[in-house]
Amino acid sequence: MSIIDWFIVGLFTALSLVVGSIYAKSAAKKGRESFFAAERNLSWWALGASTAATYQSGQGGFVMLIFLFALAGNWLWWAQWIIWMPLVAVIWSRMWSRMKIVTTAELIDIRYGGKTAYIARKVYAIAMFSFSIITIAYITGFFAKTVAPLVPIPTYRILILFGSLTMIYTLLGGLKGSVMVSVIQMGIMIAGSAIFLFMIIPQNGGWTAILDKAGMIRNRQLSLNPVSDITPPLTLLMFIILGLFFAGSPTAGEGMTAQRFMAAKSEKHAMGGQLFSALISLSLRILPLVGMGIVSITLFWSSDLAGKFGAMPAGFKFIDDPAYVWGELIKASRLPAGFVGILVGTEVLAFMSTLSALLNWGSSFIVNDIYRELWPLRSEKQEVVMSRLTTLFSFILASFVAILFVDDMVSWFIFINSVVVIFWLPLAYFRFFWPRFNAWGELAATILGIPLSVFFWFILDFEHKPIWKGTGLLFVIALLTILLMTLLTPPETEETLTGFYKRCRPPIGWKKYKKLYPGVTKDDPTFGYQFISSLYGILACFGLAMSTNAIFMENWLIVFAGLSGAVGFGYLMIKRSMF
Repeated sequence: MSIIDWFIVGLFTALSLVVGSIYAKSAAKKGRESFFAAERNLSWWALGASTAATYQSGQGGFVMLIFLFALAGNWLWWAQWIIWMPLVAVIWSRMWSRMKIVTTAELIDIRYGGKTAYIARKVYAIAMFSFSIITIAYITGFFAKTVAPLVPIPTYRILILFGSLTMIYTLLGGLKGSVMVSVIQMGIMIAGSAIFLFMIIPQNGGWTAILDKAGMIRNRQLSLNPVSDITPPLTLLMFIILGLFFAGSPTAGEGMTAQRFMAAKSEKHAMGGQLFSALISLSLRILPLVGMGIVSITLFWSSDLAGKFGAMPAGFKFIDDPAYVWGELIKASRLPAGFVGILVGTEVLAFMSTLSALLNWGSSFIVNDIYRELWPLRSEKQEVVMSRLTTLFSFILASFVAILFVDDMVSWFIFINSVVVIFWLPLAYFRFFWPRFNAWGELAATILGIPLSVFFWFILDFEHKPIWKGTGLLFVIALLTILLMTLLTPPETEETLTGFYKRCRPPIGWKKYKKLYPGVTKDDPTFGYQFISSLYGILACFGLAMSTNAIFMENWLIVFAGLSGAVGFGYLMIKRSMF
C-alpha cells in the first residue's frame, strides 16, 4: 500500500472516532441505561443498519464463502436466516422491547425467582461475556488474514492500529455512539465494494465471460436450487429446523440483536429495525461481495478446491489460504491511485463495526448483571465510569486471547458458534411460552451444554460426520436435558410468573395470566396472527434470497418472481404487523 492509501485508511478510522466521540455526553446521562441502552431512543433505521453492519464483521468472509462453494454457499446461512429474522422481528422484538431491561441476562431475574435465578443470571452473564471475548479474538484473526496480502502485519499491530481506536469511541459513546458509527460504516462498505465490482468486471472480460468461465469448472455449485452437494436435503432440513429456534442464539435473535431491541424507541421501532436489517443483511450488503466471489472463482485455486475438483486449471493462481482471496483479488486488479486504501478502509470499517458492538455488548453483562448486583447503591456517574473501565478491560482481555491463541481458535470458534449455541436455542421458546419452565432448565442449558457438546462433537468424532447428524443429535439431547431438568425440579412461584407476564406479555401459553390483565393485553395480536405475519415474512425473505442469487446467473424470470414475492409478502407482513 502507498502513502495515499494509508492516508485514506486513516481518514476512515478518524471519521469513526469523531462520530463516536460526539455521543460521549449522551452516553453518560443516565448511567448504564444510557451507556448500554442508548436511553431507549434508537430509531428503526439506525437499529436496522447498525445490526446489519454488526453481522458483517468483514467482507472477506463472504468473498471466501463464494470462492469455496459458489452460489450454493449462500444457503449455508440463508437457510437459517430467512426463517429466524422474520420470526424475531414479529414475535420476539416486541417482548424484548416492552420489558425495558438492559441485558438479556436481566430477563432471568424477571422470569425466575429465588437463589437459583440469582445464580443462573450470574452464570449466563459470565458465559455471554466469555462468548464476546472469544468472538472478538476470532474476528481479529480472520481480519488479519483477509488484509494480509495487502497489509502483511501481525495480529497485535492490527489491534494497536484499529482496535484501540474502536475501543476509544466505544468507551466514550456507548451503544449510541457504536450504532451511529456503524450506520455510516455500513454505507461506506456497500458503496466501496460495489464500485470495486464494477471496476473489475470489464477487466476480466465482462460478466458473460466470467460466468462462462466459472461455469466450466464449478457448474453444479452455480445452481439456483437451494438443494445441492453443499446443502443436501437432510443438512438443509436441519438448518431450517435450527432457524426456527435461532431466536435463542447469541449470534442471532439474542445477543447484540436483542440489545438493540431493548434500546428502541418503541415496539414498532424494534420490529421495523429488524425488518430493515433483514433487507440489508440478506441481500443489499452481500450483492457486491457475491459478485467479487464469482470473479475470484475464475482467477484463483486452493488446496480445498484441489481436493474436490482436481488439478488447478491453466492460468489460475494458487493461494495458500482461502481467507486471502479478498486481498489477492484486489492485488490482481488494476485500480487508480488511492483506491486500494478505500477498499482496505471499508474492510477496516467492517471489522471496527463488529468489534465495537461486541465490546459494548460483552461489557454490559459485567456492569449490569455482576457489578450492579454486588454494589447496587452506586451513582449513575459511577456506573458510567465502571462501564468505560469494563469496556477497556474487555478490549485488553480479548487482545491477549487474540494474540496468544487466535491461530488455534478457528476450529474452536466454529464449534462454539455452530454447536454450543444449540443448547441455548430451545430457551427462546421455553422461557417465553412455557410457564412451567424454571431456572434449573436455564442453568442446564448454560452449564451442561459445553461438556456435552465437547463429548459428542470431539470425543465421539461427530465433527467429521455429516453436519446434520451432529447438530441434529445435539439438538435432541439439548431438548431432553432441559425438559428433564425442568420437570424434576419445582416450578416458579405464581407471584414470579404473574410479574413476568405483566412485563413481557408473551402471545401464547399464558392464558391463565392473560385474564388478570384484560385492559393491558386487549390490543396485543394473538400468536396465530403473529405466526401468519411471520410466515409472510419468511416467504418474502425467501424471494429476496432467490432473486439475489438469480441476478448473478442473469436468470431474470427468477429475479422478477423473487422480487415480486419479496415485495408482495413483505407488504402483507408489514401491513399486519406495523399498522
